[in-house]
Amino acid sequence: MYRIRDFIFMDAVNLSGNLLGFISDIFLDFNKKQVKGFVITPNNIFRKSLNVFIKDIVSLTSVIVVTNVNKDKYFQFNDVKRMNVVDEKGCLIGMVEDILFDEESFCIKAVILSTGFINNFIKGKKILLIDDLTLGEDNVFYRGKKENLKFFNSPHALFNSDKASERK
Repeated sequence: MYRIRDFIFMDAVNLSGNLLGFISDIFLDFNKKQVKGFVITPNNIFRKSLNVFIKDIVSLTSVIVVTNVNKDKYFQFNDVKRMNVVDEKGCLIGMVEDILFDEESFCIKAVILSTGFINNFIKGKKILLIDDLTLGEDNVFYRGKKENLKFFNSPHALFNSDKASERK
């Protein structure tokens, strides 16, 4: 699985090896749950941002090699980032921070939510499946059941006391 942060500031070059700029965002189709391409910001401040579709990518390693770019405007992840996610009762669940998408098909699988700096550290970030989300004008609506999935990352939860006592 990829996250957006895996691509941010990655250099983009054309087939001739000329540096086009760096990846600053992705553009996507939220309704079809698909990442469509990348937004490339040129190193020259007088140039406009470029877009490259997934189909126009030749190589995706530490540098992205592209065959074709365009200057059209598409729906970007930054348009969704920091949107509130609310449930059917109107309760705030969190704020969109990142997405997870498939490495081969570039299909969006899940959205990572921030619940606040301290809450993220203590309880971890929330991960919601994309099938349970609907994009609105002002926020994202979550229509799943919160109780079904509880993901967390906590350093002290890596080893529980039973396993620690088995090692002694």
